Amino acid sequence: MRVLKGQDLMQGADHEFIVNIYRRILLRGPDEGGYRHYRDLVEADPGCRRRVIEGMAGSTEARRQGEEIHIIWDDAAAVGGTVAAPALPELTAEELLALLRQKLRTLDAEGLAALEAPLLECLEALRAQRLTPQEPSAKFGLETGGKDY
Repeated sequence: MRVLKGQDLMQGADHEFIVNIYRRILLRGPDEGGYRHYRDLVEADPGCRRRVIEGMAGSTEARRQGEEIHIIWDDAAAVGGTVAAPALPELTAEELLALLRQKLRTLDAEGLAALEAPLLECLEALRAQRLTPQEPSAKFGLETGGKDY
């Protein structure tokens, strides 16, 4: 298992950042297409560096190296091999869905396939939570005046 400190990988200007994550995670220099892809992502959203690092560490190429890569962040405790996700800003459901759509567009087919099961599990959990039995008055929005019918 290879453990890398996330904060160390985030350093430098965009060019240095991209070259560094390729060398430290994929153990090679960036190819032209990959460099352009990550440069465009980082230039469009400077706050995406953490997601870029985690995505590259979980990529097919990184997994083919034969050793598991764990990224440790100083601001999150590793629990059972996973790192706690950063807190999301308060967003409306519509804003959150738009952000999710935007981020999903940057994933390749394999990345989308890897997220399919966790997204479905999340939706099922939310659905189950909303369908838990409630009092009839609450369930149908009725005021019963304290009487059971």
